[in-house]
Amino acid sequence: MVDPADGQATKPESGRPLILVVDDDRSIVEGLAILLDGWGYEVVKALSAAALEAQLGGLGRVPNLIIADHYLPAGRTGREVVERVRTETGQQVPAIILTGDSTPERRDEAQLMGCELLLKPVQVGPLREAVEALCSR
Repeated sequence: MVDPADGQATKPESGRPLILVVDDDRSIVEGLAILLDGWGYEVVKALSAAALEAQLGGLGRVPNLIIADHYLPAGRTGREVVERVRTETGQQVPAIILTGDSTPERRDEAQLMGCELLLKPVQVGPLREAVEALCSR
């Protein structure tokens, strides 16, 4: 795993799918990392879009999935994170956008980007189903 505080990426572990988790709430990032690690995924954590961007060059491989909060620090959004990762990797990396905003605009935005939208508080069952489905693409 990667600690968002030091911003240093570790070398990918053997064969474990890689998931990027970006949320400004440390407890959400840590909780997701524990769940995902327990399910067999390698996790790169970041508390902001900028923190993730600082780590992208050191990943060494294309992530299998992005999980990003919609509202991030400095006026950034999960959409920007997804677009940046996709541009950086040249791949249409699957993504889940987490948000408490259930407006039609959020749903439409996620759909246009080809992202899953999960509303907070996220339930473990639907999260696991979405993660497994998207990582098996």
